Amino acid sequence: MDSELMSQQQSSLEYLEIELQQQRGMLWLFGEIMKEAVNISSFKQLMAILTDMLMGVMGVTTCYLWIAQEDKYKVYFRSVELQNDFRETKVMDIPASLKDLQGSYTFSREEIVSPLIECINVPLSRFAVPLKNFNDNSIFGALVLEHEEPNFFTDNTIAFFETLTIFISINAQNSRLLQTVSKESQTDPLTGAYNRRHLQKALEKVYKAKKIMTVAVVDTDNFKQVNDMLGHLKGDTVLKAIAQLAKGSVREYGGEVVRYGGDEFVILIPIPIEEAIHILEEFRRGVYYIQLTYDIDIPVTVTLGACSYPDMAEDPHQAVRAADNALIRGKMKGKNRVVLAIEEDIKKSVLLNPEVTT
Repeated sequence: MDSELMSQQQSSLEYLEIELQQQRGMLWLFGEIMKEAVNISSFKQLMAILTDMLMGVMGVTTCYLWIAQEDKYKVYFRSVELQNDFRETKVMDIPASLKDLQGSYTFSREEIVSPLIECINVPLSRFAVPLKNFNDNSIFGALVLEHEEPNFFTDNTIAFFETLTIFISINAQNSRLLQTVSKESQTDPLTGAYNRRHLQKALEKVYKAKKIMTVAVVDTDNFKQVNDMLGHLKGDTVLKAIAQLAKGSVREYGGEVVRYGGDEFVILIPIPIEEAIHILEEFRRGVYYIQLTYDIDIPVTVTLGACSYPDMAEDPHQAVRAADNALIRGKMKGKNRVVLAIEEDIKKSVLLNPEVTT
């Protein structure tokens, strides 16, 4: 009897020792994650390191993180089945099994009937924790961990993952807030187009990467008359409509629209000018059909000057200036047209000091 009791006590001590070591490991891991978070500038980088640590230290075989982004979800994931590669993808929805999560949940073997992402095999253990916005207690995503062995997740690991999810939730919210602030600092509040601060960064990025870029400077024809006859509120509405039409015209090509000042915009399209010209023409024609000024006898149209880098201009800033020169010629010719920069426009632009920092 004494021998049996001693054996039970020994087993209990061994179990407690294992739990203690596990808790120490989890505390160390959490400390390492906190230290890494201080030196990382993006949420994606943090998730790459976090999933790598969870795989290496905690022994899980697959990590997923679903984050709601407007009407879609972004999924960050890593799996031993993918040679531990860190990946991200956009999906339309979160899996049905995760939609109604209100708290942490350990799936039974019978509930694990399919993979959460097609390229991953069905695991034998799955654990999920919702990501919460602590301002309104809403749920905006989930952390999901899987293992190929049954009953992998213990009370200790579940408690650790629940604490870790709080940390992830706070960082995700902070990341989204920073992205919003950054976007607002580079966006024109009236039209929703980018502002000149963004334009400078975009042009410098194109220059450093030596990427192809077609630049068009756009001026709204007869805009002063619209303001004088219909008022500034109607004028603002016209500018908003033109900006929305321009953004819609170039979105599928990876283009951007910048409010250059007043009633002028700059359009950037990362394709050669031979391919971009028809896009600019379609946009120009579309402006005429913006049904906002039909009650006056002055049509709202646009005139565009266009140039490209690097085949026409030596740097993207020069391309903008040359396009502006082409725009002036277009206004003199009668407005409502797309005018390509010529050698004279480019020579004039060289007289100005280049703004690109090499």
